[in-house]
Amino acid sequence: HYGSLGPYVEAHHKVPLSQLFSKGNVSVSLSPRDDFAVLCANCHRMIHRTDSPENFDEFVKYYNKINTEEHLIWEKLYKQNFLLAYTYGSEIYKEGLRIFNQEIPSYSKKIPNLNVISKILKKYTGWKIQPVSGFVDEIIFFKLLSKCYFPSSDIIRLSKKFSNKYKKIKIKNNLHYTPEPDIFHEIFGHAPFLLNKDYCLLLKKIGKLGVEIINQKNMSEKLITHNLKRLQNFVWWTLEFGVILNKKNNTFEFIGAGILSSYDEMKNLINFLKDKTTSKIQPYEIETIIFKQFDYSKLQNKYFYIESFDKLTEDFITNKEKFLYRGY
Repeated sequence: HYGSLGPYVEAHHKVPLSQLFSKGNVSVSLSPRDDFAVLCANCHRMIHRTDSPENFDEFVKYYNKINTEEHLIWEKLYKQNFLLAYTYGSEIYKEGLRIFNQEIPSYSKKIPNLNVISKILKKYTGWKIQPVSGFVDEIIFFKLLSKCYFPSSDIIRLSKKFSNKYKKIKIKNNLHYTPEPDIFHEIFGHAPFLLNKDYCLLLKKIGKLGVEIINQKNMSEKLITHNLKRLQNFVWWTLEFGVILNKKNNTFEFIGAGILSSYDEMKNLINFLKDKTTSKIQPYEIETIIFKQFDYSKLQNKYFYIESFDKLTEDFITNKEKFLYRGY
């Protein structure tokens, strides 16, 4: 059930996952889903931290501790990604970037204050940022989305804070790749979309459906996990690594935050676009993507394009029952 989080949980507790559920380590009276939440909240602060985004003083204290090195990493990433992201990004994304650059003059040069980002989002769409400490369990993720909060890490790749966090784990961590979503991925990749009301509407519907799946009383844990995986796959192949077809000029635009925040991923997709014979960019079909597995540690070897964002939302609503599969 831990999926890709398993190695980090084991490293933190210094014992195999199986031992975490033995008597005396965590409460065995809870369900596996509740156990995971307990581990996140009480044991494993790397995965989730319960800071309140309403606490302005807490934001100020943290933001004032961001050093020059970290701001320079942000600036370098921004310079590396901006031209391709703005050239190939969808209009929704580009409008979001324009707003952030207007509202925050230092947006391209310094890590933005998450409290300021929240205030801007709230003004345009009513959403806010919830600071977390890296990976977020799907239960917490969907609950946050259902309440119009988007989780964001507060550290950046290559920084000393990042290195210290993983000092006992061998990981790949460079300018082009991070083993967990960092603040650049969330605020450069995702946040510009959160300034669009239609995008936020879909995101909230995804969150509410995730919570509905989690709260199913007449569904086994296995089926709940299976349905959550279907929903995670939907998010991955659309909002994380999706492409949209601009019918006006017959070109593809990027709508996936995982693409837009990664220089290597953008170059990978651009190379696919240049190869007219490739079958690696295929039409979106919900039946296909909800069953297609992904590997977050590698560049994608296939992408799916949608015809319009409205059609994606309509398709998601129409096919809700595909995420509530009951085994018959």
